[in-house]
Amino acid sequence: MTIDETMSPDVSVAAERTKARPKAPSPPPASAAGPGEQTRGRGLGLRDQMPPLGMTEYWYPAIADRKVPSRKGVRRTLLGREIVFFRGKQGNVVALTNWCPHRNASLAGGKCLFQGTITCPYHGLTFDETGAPQAFLGEGSQSKFIRRRGSSARSYPTQTLKDLVFIWMGDDEPSPIEEDVPPEFFDESALVMHSEQRWRANWRPALENLQDSHAFFVHRNSIEVLSQDESGLNLLLHMGPDRPPTKIVNGRALVFENTRFFDFQDSNQERKTNLARPEFQESYPGLGGAKFPKTKARLYLSHVMGFLRRHLRKKRDWLVEDEEWSLGVHLPTTFRFDYQTHVYSRAVTPLDETESWIFYYNTSYPRSRAWRWYRRANYVLYYNWKQHRNFSGQDKRIVEGISYEEPGERFSSSDAFPLAYRVLVAEHSRRPGGPKPDGVPK
Repeated sequence: MTIDETMSPDVSVAAERTKARPKAPSPPPASAAGPGEQTRGRGLGLRDQMPPLGMTEYWYPAIADRKVPSRKGVRRTLLGREIVFFRGKQGNVVALTNWCPHRNASLAGGKCLFQGTITCPYHGLTFDETGAPQAFLGEGSQSKFIRRRGSSARSYPTQTLKDLVFIWMGDDEPSPIEEDVPPEFFDESALVMHSEQRWRANWRPALENLQDSHAFFVHRNSIEVLSQDESGLNLLLHMGPDRPPTKIVNGRALVFENTRFFDFQDSNQERKTNLARPEFQESYPGLGGAKFPKTKARLYLSHVMGFLRRHLRKKRDWLVEDEEWSLGVHLPTTFRFDYQTHVYSRAVTPLDETESWIFYYNTSYPRSRAWRWYRRANYVLYYNWKQHRNFSGQDKRIVEGISYEEPGERFSSSDAFPLAYRVLVAEHSRRPGGPKPDGVPK
């Protein structure tokens, strides 16, 4: 399936001009579809290939380790399922279905009366971290229920990395977690700070507002945009309808062939992306010649920010060298951006069909204990608000108002990247009971 097959004519022409089409294999015939899998369609937008409750065969961020107490469970909805998290025997966070297999009471309403277990508040069924029942306190020590077939609660594999709990909710055996989670989570030298938000939006629109034409318009009054130098500001505003070619890396990530195209954060000024740009204020004939932006206030501010960057900010280089985890989006739902001082990531975990969990990662490599302290303080006192509340909060307000199920979508050529992500999901995502996708040569 190619991007051309999913675009309206004006978009496919632009896609040909920018060559923004991942080289993906053709979809399998209907006879090759797995159990319960619908034949892949070729409708505009590929929305039928984006499962409303998310792709199950992946590791997802689930909950911060610190949010799980030692004496009771925590209930959280993930991918449309109710999960209870509690502490195992070794103090690690484990996960079971929230519903007791006896009479469907909520296990999260119970307590951890015995180490490494959780007890149902209704009849006292007590489960260990594997979901196996160990006692039926309501019936007493002679109860035979705990040995009955079907008396176990489903358990879900978890791993805690950098104080963040990841969960596998698939039907197949878990894939290596290193394939789904950014490499810094396995690097002892990396400082990874994270936070979460809850958006009233399905995971699909919550993720897809990336690398399209919304950046300057939605975020024009954000601290992030107002702190840009002139080159960065013009790139955000005037990159036009075209985008660089995209490619799929290892069947798991979608990146630009020129991974440094969006280098408006680059502190090395001579490496700025060199694009022919019109004047800062463009005229729009359909608006009677009116100009936008309406004033040059942001442009004047960018001159000041450029001066400060050139004289106060040290030149830095990129922190991410692995192409698979560079600027772009990685399956299942992780968007990445290298700011040179840190790596910004945003991962979306579906909650249900109407809401999503948004996890933000800030990764840096402090040179000393003092720098590590500074990065933590900066994150708590400033960065978390600036990047996740101020900047992403603008995305949140827009995305929560999107009607994703409306039948009409008319793509522009500047939507090539989110559309290419849909192709990545349709052609390369893991599916229950199916073979693992082969990597795509770099």
